[in-house]
Amino acid sequence: MYKRNRFKRGVVLFLIVSMMGAAAAARAEIYRKGDTGAEVSAIQTALKQLNLYSGDVTGHYGALTEKAVRAFQKKYKLDVDGLAGESTRSKLYQVAGTSGVSDSEIAQLASSSKSSSGKSSSSDGMLKMGDQSEDVRTLQQNLKLLGYYKGSITGSFGKLTKEAVAKFQRANKLTADGIAGGKTLEAVRKKVMGSGSTTGVSESVSTSSQLMSGSKGDDVKRLQNMLKTLGYFSGNATGNYGELTKSAVIAFQKSKGLTADGIAGSKTIAAINADYNGTGTSSANLLSKSSANKVIFENFYNWRTRYSNGEYCTVYDFSTGLSWKLRIMTKDKHMDAEPASEEDTAIMQRAFGNQTTWTPKAVWVTFSDGRTYMGSTHDVPHGTQHLTKNNFKGHLCVHFPLNMKTAESIGDYAVSHQKAINEGWEKTQKMY
Repeated sequence: MYKRNRFKRGVVLFLIVSMMGAAAAARAEIYRKGDTGAEVSAIQTALKQLNLYSGDVTGHYGALTEKAVRAFQKKYKLDVDGLAGESTRSKLYQVAGTSGVSDSEIAQLASSSKSSSGKSSSSDGMLKMGDQSEDVRTLQQNLKLLGYYKGSITGSFGKLTKEAVAKFQRANKLTADGIAGGKTLEAVRKKVMGSGSTTGVSESVSTSSQLMSGSKGDDVKRLQNMLKTLGYFSGNATGNYGELTKSAVIAFQKSKGLTADGIAGSKTIAAINADYNGTGTSSANLLSKSSANKVIFENFYNWRTRYSNGEYCTVYDFSTGLSWKLRIMTKDKHMDAEPASEEDTAIMQRAFGNQTTWTPKAVWVTFSDGRTYMGSTHDVPHGTQHLTKNNFKGHLCVHFPLNMKTAESIGDYAVSHQKAINEGWEKTQKMY
């Protein structure tokens, strides 16, 4: 069995090399710390396959990549200088069985080869070693949020994912086999949603809900508990949306400058989620560097539609320890947002040393569902303005991870943000 699997892997790697191998060998460039691009992604991909590189495939040649290159050079008796020259890359791609192409091309080949061999995603409802799918990606994100998974969000169920699943299972008195079956997946979901959680994981009400007088059910009960914690609701959490609940919602809406109609729609619920989970202005100081292991580094295009315009999010500047709240305006190649209040504007300006600058600052951004993403921002007001009582005459931009090729196609400023994000991510990983 082992020989047969090894033969299959060899065939896949041979196909990858045969289809794309000539591209990297023809290049004579020397890649070093500070370089970016598809070839750097290929270097990281190969080093990752050899278990020498533990970071994400970002296309940015940083300290982690340099360290991994040095380790590879030492292991294979090459000049140990941390530079990925032609001889180092040639040996690297040969040993790893990859070629000097972009990580996205390698991922596509790997995905197609898995699909053709019947190993893409599980058809029996279980996620296990070898599976590759969006379900695996979601599992990794949830386990990372809960503090069990320390790896990259890849969508591929490997050794790190199996260990994280087993660790979660042991902690929750489930069979610790490292296979995410129905019971395990449901337990993970409940922990993420805050049902019976003792790990400090966020609780939230779906922003697709609209709760009003006469509404009943678990969402109403959860809303009542959250408003009670925030100091707006004094009654019992009955699950019935009556006058006390309506009054509490109106009081909350007034405090946030929302339409005070007593109806908990998407904007109101998003704001309640944010404040309850420690991502609103009033509780922003709850964020700290100890949250580093829960920060997610993922392509913005994969998740930008998860959050609605008008929702609130919180920026945490891990270099100063300051936090401020933003209201989302739009999301396209990046996110446009505005400081939620004068207080938020003042805190943000302090974080930037009371200087108005376009220079990107690497930050963590926490959204209404409790997820925290790696990003970067500036503090220059420009363009359209919606909020008028925040002492900020315009909006600002928040950028999140993109493939460096995509950033290059957008322009130099997008590239500068990606460099800041990549450097910030390296610092974040060192905080674990």
